[in-house]
Amino acid sequence: MPSAADRGAPWHDRIRVSRWSVQVAIGAYDHEKVSTQELVLDLTLSGDFHAAGLSDRLEDTLDYATLKTDLEAWIVGRRWQLLEAFGEALCRKVLESPRVLEVDLTVEKPAAQAPALVSYTLTRRK
Repeated sequence: MPSAADRGAPWHDRIRVSRWSVQVAIGAYDHEKVSTQELVLDLTLSGDFHAAGLSDRLEDTLDYATLKTDLEAWIVGRRWQLLEAFGEALCRKVLESPRVLEVDLTVEKPAAQAPALVSYTLTRRK
């Protein structure tokens, strides 16, 4: 699906959630399967938030505090082997929000190859 900018909309708004640390059951190796690991997420959520800029009302935008709480609850009890699978699933979940048209996500796994930093970046659209 084309982005708002691709469809000729006069605006393309983005909300960023940066450096969000979450504990996730993730890992392909046996030693990773015994507990959760920290992942650090950077999300850019694109959509039409123009009305909120004019109205100054929360109901006219994406309530990112609620989205963050909902995603944290969704993560609990799930397990992934790969960053790629986690990223794909998280993007699908975020895109369930009617106000989000596109999500850019970078997932960092600080403990994967310390002191090097491993990350995975993807973009998904409705």
